[in-house]
Amino acid sequence: MKAALLYEKDDLRIVDVPIPTIGPKEILVKVKAAKVCPTCIRKYRLGSKDHSIRSLPTNTCHEYSSEVIEVGAEVTNIKKGMRLIGGGQGNAEYVKLEARYLDPSFPYSVLEFPSNVSYEEAPFIIPLAENIHSVLDQAQCKFGDTILIAGAGQMGLMQMNAAMWTGATVIATDMNESRLELAKEFGATYTINPAKENVVDAVRKITGGNMADCSVATLGNPVVIKQALDVTRNSARIVIFGGAPTGTIMQFDPNDIHYTEKILVGCEGIGVQPYSHRERRFQAAKHVAQGRIPLKKILMVMPMTDIVKAYEMIEKQQILTAVLIP
Repeated sequence: MKAALLYEKDDLRIVDVPIPTIGPKEILVKVKAAKVCPTCIRKYRLGSKDHSIRSLPTNTCHEYSSEVIEVGAEVTNIKKGMRLIGGGQGNAEYVKLEARYLDPSFPYSVLEFPSNVSYEEAPFIIPLAENIHSVLDQAQCKFGDTILIAGAGQMGLMQMNAAMWTGATVIATDMNESRLELAKEFGATYTINPAKENVVDAVRKITGGNMADCSVATLGNPVVIKQALDVTRNSARIVIFGGAPTGTIMQFDPNDIHYTEKILVGCEGIGVQPYSHRERRFQAAKHVAQGRIPLKKILMVMPMTDIVKAYEMIEKQQILTAVLIP
């Protein structure tokens, strides 16, 4: 079978590997569609220097949809033909899923997705759950709040949609005008281009001087994080959503936190164990099935053999993300 494996920094190859054989507590799935995650591109650009890579070569994909084609003799909760999301090693034609991914108590176990959700849309359920977690659990955004989402990439757009459905007023920032237009379709009431206007002044005007109740920095970039910090009111919550390259250092005045009692929090997946929020995955699946998020507007389908091309197009902001078909 074909698989896309990362061998080192900027060295991703389409290779032939054996179809996995499964044990009694495992299943074999056929990958239908694999989404490109920002983390995949980060690993591609860093290789062995990425803190999360344990060994190379590696398959970086963890957001994909699949169909079960073989079930181990001791597996009772998964049936042949089920449509699943979850697991790892998704940039391949077939994937073997180990016992932990089949355990319903495992926060990142496989999940059957609704029948009216396409294979191409289904991989978005996983990141949507993470974005719901960032908005509801970490930012603690609620009805009537004003939230600023710094960055209108694929993750920021999903955060805007989640925040909009809570009844919050959403402010989006990005230096790409086409992304700001798309932000309006995903739930943003106001948009700000930092290249054209002062973000703090703009938020002050929008809120009548009250500033944002919470904010999310979608990128692990010191400039973006500082922006998210500066636009919020006293006692606000600021979420660092995007991971930063290893070695990134940020400087800020601690008095910006001390005297305002602002709360700076992180966000990792659906929450670090044992404090994960697995319910967000079921909520995300229901949200997509009900058509509450316009995923087709950011969904570009490409063959898996064009994976490097997809990465480069995303980096150049020619597309927001890609769904790869093996």
